[in-house]
Amino acid sequence: MNPITLAVDTGGTFTDFVLWRDGRLHLLKLPSTPAAPEQAILDGIPRLLPEPPAQGFTLLHGTTVGTNRVLERKGARTAFLTTQGFRDLLFLARQERQQLYALRPTPRPCLAERALCAEVAERVAPDGTVLRPLETESVERLIRRWKRAGVESVAVCLLFAYANPAHERELKRLLAPHFAVSLSSEVAPEFREYERASTTFLNAYLTPPMRRYLETLQRESRGAGARRVLISHSSGGLMDAARACETPVGTILSGPAAGVMGAWAVGRSVGAHRLLTLDIGGTSTDMALIDREPLRTPLGAIEGMPLRLPRLDVQTIGAGGGSLARLDAAGGLRVGPQSAGAEPGPAAYGKGELPTLTDAHLVLGHLPPQLFGFGQVRIDPDLSARAIEPLAQALGLSLQEAATAIVAQARAKMARGLRSVSAGRGVSPEHCALIAFGGAGGLHLCALARLLGIQQWIAPPYPGVLSAYGLLWMDGVHEARRTVLTPLPDAPIPRLQPTLLALHAECESAMHALGATGEGYETRLFADLRYEGQSYELTVPFDAERPAHARAAFEHMHHARYGFTLPERPVELVNLRLRAVALRPKPAGACWEPAYAYPPDLPRRLTLWLEGEQVYAPVLPREELSPDAPVPAPALIVQPDATLLIEPGWHATVDSRTGAIIGRRQA
Repeated sequence: MNPITLAVDTGGTFTDFVLWRDGRLHLLKLPSTPAAPEQAILDGIPRLLPEPPAQGFTLLHGTTVGTNRVLERKGARTAFLTTQGFRDLLFLARQERQQLYALRPTPRPCLAERALCAEVAERVAPDGTVLRPLETESVERLIRRWKRAGVESVAVCLLFAYANPAHERELKRLLAPHFAVSLSSEVAPEFREYERASTTFLNAYLTPPMRRYLETLQRESRGAGARRVLISHSSGGLMDAARACETPVGTILSGPAAGVMGAWAVGRSVGAHRLLTLDIGGTSTDMALIDREPLRTPLGAIEGMPLRLPRLDVQTIGAGGGSLARLDAAGGLRVGPQSAGAEPGPAAYGKGELPTLTDAHLVLGHLPPQLFGFGQVRIDPDLSARAIEPLAQALGLSLQEAATAIVAQARAKMARGLRSVSAGRGVSPEHCALIAFGGAGGLHLCALARLLGIQQWIAPPYPGVLSAYGLLWMDGVHEARRTVLTPLPDAPIPRLQPTLLALHAECESAMHALGATGEGYETRLFADLRYEGQSYELTVPFDAERPAHARAAFEHMHHARYGFTLPERPVELVNLRLRAVALRPKPAGACWEPAYAYPPDLPRRLTLWLEGEQVYAPVLPREELSPDAPVPAPALIVQPDATLLIEPGWHATVDSRTGAIIGRRQA
């Protein structure tokens, strides 16, 4: 029998729970507690496990704490230490012009304070040779100055430390008794100084608050019976809480990555292997492409600040259920990226007066208010109408026309994002199935499929908690990487052997922390390759004994991505990546345990507005749908965690094996 596992995904608006116990899945959804994110988790545990199990349970956690700390500028006060002459590295960035025609362009965002940026005399060559020994005389003065300034954390990024980390390690020995210390050679041991420095600084910025959060969560959940806490990271896997405390920047996409993994599991179960994922929550929308497996990338960004970390290739836009609708300076309608969040929330909550995308759906009849948030959140559609009315008057539209315009603009932003993650990577959206989840995903599924020419869509069994469900499909994963910068040879390179040994040692340590040793985990080697003279790389499988075989894979991917190859141009081997995976039990075949009684006042038929026209549609609880029988269209399919709006023009059925609803375009 599988051990008891509780998966918890904390979002900006709701905290989602899925308990896997005795072959059954139990779900729960609670309002998030932004001031103390762990509190919602601790409130939910006794509701699903009233008596702590004797054998304990494993807690899997997807978190937005790190992401929100960066977005809200609420991290630790952080100092930056670098090689002499590079103090302004974080501010100079790449000196690229984001606004081509602005006389005073907006500088790239930076969380560092220049007064807390310092230099140390040292120099290492690109091959790791020490050109100037580290001079540590000034470090004691820096420690005293930073302590007076209230510094909690220090980011250390020395030139070419990825090739020789000795100087960074010596600085950590001196600084660690006084501050939390992040080294670039540990956080992002790859070339490109600015991206490496930005990643290291963000890690240092998040370390103190994330450490406090995770240590509190571990301590309090242990009292409720948790034997172990594992955290999801941006690469689509799990790491132990201790590693998450050391590299919290890896949790930036913690929740969205879990959603992609859940969507991948559902897609495989219904035979759809090329998917566009659409995760619409209360604050944002996350999108990704799955082509047999989720696409990954070594470089991302948050708020314009680069992250040099392995991550799933997820794109986020500021359009969610809580996105605010407003008029810009020119009188045009805008939706997002600002959000009402959990507090005060949409106007329908009765705590605020600004209209949101959720309010527009309520005005259009797309949401039965009796079911919102498992029936725990009381909402009033009249308050939504009152909030949208001023916008409608300013635009010269009726109330329904204004609400339709709000929804249409949000969908246009989502459609652009979906085209970017698919066509922008050489895959036409028409050749994909669209899978939507999150609390608001089902409201836009049919419309976005129509806008993109997609022929098939999938609504998972419980889309509102799919990110929490996706945690149950994650394995223990760690990716070690090093920069090597050498021509791609036809035969093995002996000097790569020490690098490969270091990669294996790092993965072994990470897997040991997850409880996997010896043959308890698998490894795969990848390489970042590029044509000579190119600035960016593509990642392909790599065999150290037959490195020339990687060229064919590289050129195939290059042609798919960019439409051409350069067969006469030499290829460079830039980075080596070793990905270690410790497999975990999966809830394949587990059945969902209904734990919700529908309210007696739930209407069985509603008047809806679709594309500016009034239609009548049945309201059908999802449990009442018969497997393999057609689902009427239009219709509202309701359940405690989400609502699915099926528009005319689609033939939908319930998959008898998985419970997913699959829609296909009618001829």
